[in-house]
Amino acid sequence: MKMITGIDLFEHVKEYDVTLVGTNLYASMAHGFQLQVMINYPHVYDMNLKTKYGDLKKLGTVVECQKEGEPTFALCFISKGYNFRPDLEKDYLNYDALEKCLLLINVLYKGKRVACPLLGVSRFEGNGDRAKVMEIFERCITDVDLTVYDYEQKSRTEQFMEVFVAEKKVKEKDPKKYYEMVRKRKEEAEERFRKNGHRRY
Repeated sequence: MKMITGIDLFEHVKEYDVTLVGTNLYASMAHGFQLQVMINYPHVYDMNLKTKYGDLKKLGTVVECQKEGEPTFALCFISKGYNFRPDLEKDYLNYDALEKCLLLINVLYKGKRVACPLLGVSRFEGNGDRAKVMEIFERCITDVDLTVYDYEQKSRTEQFMEVFVAEKKVKEKDPKKYYEMVRKRKEEAEERFRKNGHRRY
């Protein structure tokens, strides 16, 4: 298992045989890495929607998402759903489900090049304890060439604000370049909407 720190996995998914996506039982995929995958690779979201909404039996299962010409993803169901009261329960990761998913990955993708964020640690995937998660990874992954990307995932708003701030800085120095950036961003957003049919960002 190799760790890469501070680099967003999304820019590298095409380099691997399979990319793992930690998610919940309600097909929300609303923030972080899940959101990036959902809006750019709609075949993953389509597969998620085919699973039974809110079904506890999904915990600890893996659903492979394939489409010709697109990267392969594997949905890993590792948390029940949303954390409505983070003041009362910060850690909502299902550790048993994470372990079952990783054991399945170890068998299903033996000898394959696999990548994932540090599943379950992000506040969008379970906000789990890093030490516990690392122990599960190290114990369960033995036969897969796994690269784990350890970085802070951002909410939809945070991702958009990051782009907005970067564009604003360019506008102050080079208005022409700024308008080119905005045009490119809007073109990419329209292309995403054309592909997924429901979201630009």
